[in-house]
Amino acid sequence: MNLLKNFPSSPFLVFVIAAAFFVAYGSFLVMTQLAASPFVLFASSVFLLYPFRNDSVHVWRMMTLLCLTFAAWLFREVGSLFAPFFVAFAFAYLFEPIVVFLQSKKFPRWLTAGLLVVGFISLVAAIVVLVFPVILAQLNDIIREMSTLITRATNYLESRQFFRLLSSYGLNSPQTRELIQRELVPRLEGSFNLILRTLLSFLSSLSDVATQVVNVILTPILMFYFVKDFDKLKAFIVKVLSGNNAKLLFDLRRINAIVKAYIGGQAIAAVMIGTVSSVVFFAFGIPYAGVIGTVCGLLNPIPYIGMFSSIIIGLITVVVVGSGDSIVFAFGVITSTILVLHLVDNYVLQPRIVGQRVGLHPLVMIASLLGFGHFWGIAGLLMAVPLMASMMMFFNDWLTAKLAAEEALEMPIEPAIADAM
Repeated sequence: MNLLKNFPSSPFLVFVIAAAFFVAYGSFLVMTQLAASPFVLFASSVFLLYPFRNDSVHVWRMMTLLCLTFAAWLFREVGSLFAPFFVAFAFAYLFEPIVVFLQSKKFPRWLTAGLLVVGFISLVAAIVVLVFPVILAQLNDIIREMSTLITRATNYLESRQFFRLLSSYGLNSPQTRELIQRELVPRLEGSFNLILRTLLSFLSSLSDVATQVVNVILTPILMFYFVKDFDKLKAFIVKVLSGNNAKLLFDLRRINAIVKAYIGGQAIAAVMIGTVSSVVFFAFGIPYAGVIGTVCGLLNPIPYIGMFSSIIIGLITVVVVGSGDSIVFAFGVITSTILVLHLVDNYVLQPRIVGQRVGLHPLVMIASLLGFGHFWGIAGLLMAVPLMASMMMFFNDWLTAKLAAEEALEMPIEPAIADAM
């Protein structure tokens, strides 16, 4: 005890003990290889910072950042394992208005949940049995037509007719023939192989995602319980956030309105555009109408980019399998149909379904799509609009509070100036 009293000050002693502890603890983590475990690092950091959470706002911010980072890492590592839970929650979230409406008509909630799950299973089964075979058959035809086109082009480049054409332009030389056979022909074959590998990779990735997400046994069960008890889940969240977190609860409700309006609107618009475009393409005899229409519906939720991508994919398909005047006619039908449907979607359906809650200026929307798409790919493109709308909501709140504060500071000055005059 006398030795401790000889130290210059207690803060110095605390510093020395803390430094020795961190050195020893860090060495222990490194030697046991526990330093590579995010769980150990997260638990250790929270254990050390938690007692000081009320002493400094910086400590609170460090804990918040630590928790968000750990949650993001955990979601990346095990998110696919909980895919059925995410699918079931999204299902319950989207169909909650229907459940509430039927509940107001004296339908028991468990019965409504059961009917929705049965309807979902029936829809998936119908798509698997009726739609998927047609789409896969048309994709197979497209691949076969592309293979035939590449083969014809390769044979033509190696034929005497092509070399007579070159001779008419003064290009009949052994070097020209060797260059074409050595460079151009292999590049055409390589391009076809690349397209084929891309399509096969896309189809295999779809099957992998379907295997992970749509668990035919677990997902319907989870859907039933999420739909049945979704009101209890909402009540629990409200109970937890009420009181000291009333502002957070208010913001979550506004974000919920934005996300629900956007997702619901995009889902309805996607089904509408996919169905109508497929019917129109089939009526005008456009080849592979089911594939092109399905692509239009799936790409519709991606603003602007989805419309142009649908047109380009449709035109490429027509060029590959079409011939003569039918290509020009198909060009007009595909382009006009997609443009008209997207105009109706953007200026009729979306304002009515989504309304002003997700209103963004086109420049802001395009910038958000480019930014989120660059960092997070397709997921970023899909979530760019609701995320940017939520960010703009908070920015407008801050701007309104700032202007109100400035007006409050200026109000006492104006009477004084008036009295002086």
